[in-house]
Amino acid sequence: MASIHLRLQSLEQLYDSFDPAPFPDKALDRRVETYLLESAGEHGHFEPLEVVLHGTPALQARLADIADAIHAHFELVSRQAEQRHRRRRRVGRIALLAGLTTLGGVLTLRHWLAMTPVPFGEVLSEGLLILAWVALWRPIESIGFDSWESRIERGILRRLAQVPVRFQGLPAAASPGA
Repeated sequence: MASIHLRLQSLEQLYDSFDPAPFPDKALDRRVETYLLESAGEHGHFEPLEVVLHGTPALQARLADIADAIHAHFELVSRQAEQRHRRRRRVGRIALLAGLTTLGGVLTLRHWLAMTPVPFGEVLSEGLLILAWVALWRPIESIGFDSWESRIERGILRRLAQVPVRFQGLPAAASPGA
């Protein structure tokens, strides 16, 4: 099992200090969120994960609250990522339709240019073909490549929304007041 080690001296370090919500509903601190995301991303998709919280004995009493906060935060972020993914897919499909329509129009114009002698017809024909491929580039990138990256990101978020959290106390010398 891959462990993500998180060291906290106080509960306040876990939460975003600018979030006015009460403690159970506060967002995680951006640095904590980034650290957990990057650490989880370093491990394989099928490798089990756990968060090991290193902290004072006072934090051990709040372990369930901390685990709930981590799970709730990444559940929310996961839902937001799913919504963004669906929106991008919808926009990608519309852009693909526009790109294919452009390609069809360009191929028709190229056929017409080949049949009709026009000054600079060959240059215009090649320019139109380039335009058609440019019109298709973004939809193909969005549907083909961005979806792959989005799938990886959403998988990490789902894993963090369910990750087990366990407590491991700080060594006596590292505890405040020791």
